Amino acid sequence: MERMDEVYLIRRVKEEQDTIALRELVNRYRPLINGAKLNFYLRNFDQDDWEQEALIMCYQSCCTYDEERTENFGAYYRTKFYNHLRSLLRYELAHKRTAFSKSISYDNVVQKNLIKEEVEEMHITPRKEMYKKFIKKLSEKELIALKIFLGEITIEEAQAKTKYSRYQLLQAKARCKTKLRKELF
Repeated sequence: MERMDEVYLIRRVKEEQDTIALRELVNRYRPLINGAKLNFYLRNFDQDDWEQEALIMCYQSCCTYDEERTENFGAYYRTKFYNHLRSLLRYELAHKRTAFSKSISYDNVVQKNLIKEEVEEMHITPRKEMYKKFIKKLSEKELIALKIFLGEITIEEAQAKTKYSRYQLLQAKARCKTKLRKELF
């Protein structure tokens, strides 16, 4: 009997766009929706947003549901709903939108007096002491790589004067750059 009621509701949604039947289906699958809230965190999603997404995906599931192919509507709806939430999450976490996700409202900043009228820029100007400290941290191989990096010698000259291979010198050069970044920033 329960299965018949569900099929009847699905048909009403599909054929007549019956919103009462749609809401009844969504209410039947409320535990599924609540479980999705626990499994997915979507920034700025409130209760109304969750309800709206659940209704939209339930309607789409009803429209594409084939009784002959799929026996269990609940599993079909869950799959479509979770896939939709994953798509929303991928969209939110896309690299080009990371700045948006870390941003805060200008109104909040002004309200909390976090903005000073005169902005002072801080510049790091490397001093002689910083360079001395940096050079002390380098190994012999890295000192040679630093000379290559600065253009004092070529990599071929360094290979001829030392026992190091081209690959070793390139690795040392990369380590040099990393250490310099850590020292300055």
